[in-house]
Amino acid sequence: MADEKQIKNCAIYTRKSNEDGMDGFSSLDSQRESAENYIRSQKHSGWVILPEHYDDGGYSGGNMERPALKRLLADVEAGKIDIILLYKMDRLSRSLLDFMKLTEILEQHNVSFVSVTQDINTSTSSGRMMLNILMTFGQFEREIVTERIRDSIAGAKRRGKYCGGVPPLGYDANPETKKLEINLKEAAIVREAFELYVKLGSGQDVIRILNEKGYRTKGWTSHKGRCHENKEFTPDSLYRLLNNAVYSGQVHHKGAFYAGEHKAIITPELWERSRQLLKKNAPVPAGVKRNSIASPFKGLLQCGYCGGSFGISYSQKNEHRYMYYICIKDEDRAERQCPLSRVPAGDLDRVILQQMSRIFKTPSMLVQAYSEVQKVEMKQKTALIARQQELEEKQKSIREKMNNSDKLAELREQFMEVNQLLNEVKSQLSGFGREFSSLDLVETCGSIETVWAELFPVERYRLAHLLFDRIILYADRIMLDVKTLGLKSLMRELKADESVTVSVLDDGQQKDVIRLTVPVVIRRRDRRKIIILPGESVDDTDSGGKVNEPGTLAQHLARAHAWMEILESGKVATVTKLAEKLNLDRSYVNKTLKLVNLSPEIQKTILEGKEPDSLTLKRLRHEIPDDWEEQKKVLLG
Repeated sequence: MADEKQIKNCAIYTRKSNEDGMDGFSSLDSQRESAENYIRSQKHSGWVILPEHYDDGGYSGGNMERPALKRLLADVEAGKIDIILLYKMDRLSRSLLDFMKLTEILEQHNVSFVSVTQDINTSTSSGRMMLNILMTFGQFEREIVTERIRDSIAGAKRRGKYCGGVPPLGYDANPETKKLEINLKEAAIVREAFELYVKLGSGQDVIRILNEKGYRTKGWTSHKGRCHENKEFTPDSLYRLLNNAVYSGQVHHKGAFYAGEHKAIITPELWERSRQLLKKNAPVPAGVKRNSIASPFKGLLQCGYCGGSFGISYSQKNEHRYMYYICIKDEDRAERQCPLSRVPAGDLDRVILQQMSRIFKTPSMLVQAYSEVQKVEMKQKTALIARQQELEEKQKSIREKMNNSDKLAELREQFMEVNQLLNEVKSQLSGFGREFSSLDLVETCGSIETVWAELFPVERYRLAHLLFDRIILYADRIMLDVKTLGLKSLMRELKADESVTVSVLDDGQQKDVIRLTVPVVIRRRDRRKIIILPGESVDDTDSGGKVNEPGTLAQHLARAHAWMEILESGKVATVTKLAEKLNLDRSYVNKTLKLVNLSPEIQKTILEGKEPDSLTLKRLRHEIPDDWEEQKKVLLG
């Protein structure tokens, strides 16, 4: 029985730009007739004409808004078409960008197209070559269009024009004039935000005051009808507002400022003062990315209170960099809620590294590590032997060609390159001659701190993630989940240290994970946090022997006493008058004054910098019991 030809359903697409001559024999009929004749010539290949007509009369090829083309694409997606016939390629589209989109759709459904009068058939190699050439020109056209749009935007901003997008808080976009117009109600919020920041110098304080007054960010509806609700202010939204030059009547573009067509909401003096304060308070110099820091424990650290991950960041003062881990969830909140918020990176790394050293010194871990080292070495050695054999075969083949070829110079050069690679492989293999004994491993693991210092960042990261499943942080303890791969004896060995609680974690998902719970104390010293381990004293930490210095909380306490003295002396009669004299928000002054109600013991603890990390300014502003014993129980734990 003869092989049946595969049937290929062929659709004919025709188009003409004008409607002239549509009543009689038109260009559409001519195009279809040529395509039908071509299909008949391919009858031996199983080509069959579909009865449906896809004719776009009076439609431009500059866009894809054509009814017949849409019907054609719908049938392509339905699997009714195998080949599309065209009189010329420009009948399908005159836009290279649209042509590439159509090509992508057809390729997804294994549909090819043929130009009757041009040698372009995507079912052949030559046709695909022509298509690739067209795609190259399409890429060129896209880049030209992008450059034109970029230049157009730059030119518009140099003239101070609004270039679309979401209008900033304080402005509305006039759909007719395409200009920004001041929204008086929102403009008052913007002006107050700038004034508060200049007065207080603290973004967190500004956020708290704005949210307490019920102010919200910009709410808007897109042109597609999607509603974006206004939200509470966060650090991200506030600093985006404070850095927006639009409010000063300017337009910012690539480091340059231009006079805008819109009216300013704040004065040039207020804008300049806020700019200087933002620059002064910036934790890192302008242009420096804070997230470019590598940490071996990234992805392992988890907040025990909110379950969020810890990222690494730093602040810089007088060319000294202070590294710390930050609770990512807490950083996005309007007000700090996490008792940890920020943890000194150096101290935490020291604690984790100390536990790693203890783990590596346990006999069962050494046995496992020694076994793993042998497996890795054997795998590497096997790969090198296979590579050596491959290079030797290649060298042999080149040597045989040299006996029967006149291209000796070229072959000799190839032979030398292969010979050099072969020598490198042999040199690596010679390094596996000495046995790596368990005694060597004990010596190495006994000084893990030294080894750690010699590792590259990527090697530290890999080692940490191979050993730990996660590291959970609390204010009074650190829990390290160790991957033991079923080594039950490791738990017994680690239990020898009574300062660390050891338990097997088996919650149905993580089996045979040993959890080490290390009690710690987080204290403030020298205006920074330090972590103290069991058996350590404050002097054992790297503090340079300096005494505790009061932190931010102590400064607020001193401020509260100074303001209370002003009130008690009669210099001002009320808190409202005091706030007016200080040029501060009344709510802020009133809540700060509450600090004087703390017991003498708590005040002394704060002034000495010994308060627990959980005792934050936010807690003191909201919960101060009248009874001193109750204060001690609630605030100091």
